[in-house]
Amino acid sequence: MRQKEKPKQASTLSLIAGLLIVFNAVAVGVAGAYFPWVFPTLPGSDNNATVSFATIAAIGLTCGALVLLGAVLLHTRPVNGKAWGIMIIVFSIPSVVTGGGFIVGFILGIIGGAKAFRWNLV
Repeated sequence: MRQKEKPKQASTLSLIAGLLIVFNAVAVGVAGAYFPWVFPTLPGSDNNATVSFATIAAIGLTCGALVLLGAVLLHTRPVNGKAWGIMIIVFSIPSVVTGGGFIVGFILGIIGGAKAFRWNLV
């Protein structure tokens, strides 16, 4: 398959989104572990529970890794572009829990997934 037959723009946007989401999740995990006073008190908890921040960071890392996987698979196997586009969109949405890759990652993931979903082999 030639290079111009690949959804290059969609996979690049999705790759950037996945990297931003992973970086944001790592930042939330580090800040929750070492600087818990930075975050406001979570409702229903006694002060800031580090378990909550670990859970939030794990959700972000999982979503970011799956967005990255979708971007890589979109680039390597563009025949299934619609499936990878749906995967990217589906895992970009819950990344908002961790900050969505500073919100930019969330937006780029939605745009990249939509471009991948609309992309056709000619």
